[in-house]
Parts: sequence; C-alpha cells; structure tokens
Amino acid sequence: MAKTNGVNKSQAIRDYFKLNPKAKTQEVVDALGKKGITVTVGLVTTVKSKHNKRRKAVRKVVAKGGVGIPEIKEALAFIKSMGGITVAKKALEVAQEIRAIV
Repeated sequence: MAKTNGVNKSQAIRDYFKLNPKAKTQEVVDALGKKGITVTVGLVTTVKSKHNKRRKAVRKVVAKGGVGIPEIKEALAFIKSMGGITVAKKALEVAQEIRAIV
C-alpha cells in the first residue's frame, strides 16, 4: 500500500471516485495533487480498473441469482456473525430441518 504522510494513496483515489464517479484519470491526479497527495497516472488507472471489475462481478452475480446487494450484505453479515461459512451452513441446514417439521 502506497502511503504519503500517513495517507493511503489508493484509498484517497477510491474516495475521490466515490464522490466523482465520472472523473478522468488526469483529473484525479490533479485534484489529489492539490491536496498534497502525489499519485501517478498508472496508480489511478489500476485502482479504477480494479474498482470497475469488482462492480461488474457484483452485477453479474446479482443478475444471475436474482438476489440484490442488500441481501448479499445481509448474508455476509450472517456468515460473519456465525464465525465462518461452515458454521453458517450448518445453521442453515438446521433451520431447513426445523422448517420441514413445522
């Protein structure tokens, strides 16, 4: 992780894109430069492309499974609260057994 004065450059780029999703690469370099964060065009391009790949992957999964992002977030929270995916799967199996009985 590239850091400048305690600032993560990649995170600064992601934050800028969050506020300005249609920003051009050079615009990001210039804007962060004004804030005292020196980033290269290559770093901005890399961060932007990884972000876009992640968004496309999420859209693909959502379209395929018919499940929305809120449901995915809830499922991830459930897995985290259970302490792992194996425990979460066992809990779901037990829930299905109970559902079959009732």
